[in-house]
Amino acid sequence: MQKLIVDVRTREEFVKEHIKGAICIPHYDLKYYLDFLAEKNIILYCNTERRSVIARDRLAEFGLDSKTLTLEEMDGYEWVEGTIVCAHNYVHLKPGHEEKFMEKAMLLCRATEHMEGFLGSKALKISGISGIGSYMETDLTELEIRPIKMILVTYWESKDAHERSHRDPVFKGIFDTLGEHLVQMPVEEFYEVLK
Repeated sequence: MQKLIVDVRTREEFVKEHIKGAICIPHYDLKYYLDFLAEKNIILYCNTERRSVIARDRLAEFGLDSKTLTLEEMDGYEWVEGTIVCAHNYVHLKPGHEEKFMEKAMLLCRATEHMEGFLGSKALKISGISGIGSYMETDLTELEIRPIKMILVTYWESKDAHERSHRDPVFKGIFDTLGEHLVQMPVEEFYEVLK
């Protein structure tokens, strides 16, 4: 039976540090990999043992056996370290510009995917406000937000790799046209992955 070491933390945590030879399947995504995991000797780990126990219990619900590594057992493995930088762009769109903006955002993603040091991207659109999470005693989940707010997230091996992307002529050409669709130019911030 094939031995498979699975890091059940987030992809970002995995990039920062993981057991050599392990693969990353976050515990909340395990249900999407059941066929792949079937008939394998599954060894699970995380940095606190908490998520690996959750993952073991979840796999058991689906009829799959697995073992979790203790923190002491993890010390016996070789670890690989990497770096990851998250760049966040906060944007507010002009009314009626969502479709054109998204077309350009997708072109930016395609222009970025081949770049050295690029690790992925996400586009997020505000879809409501949590009244409870905002200390308000009302349901704001279906509230229509104007102007439309979005967050574009890109992941990089380093800040330098990110900065090089902005000097790429194709990327720069697309990026420089975004302003016509925005209420204000984006503020781009770097964030360190903690979890």
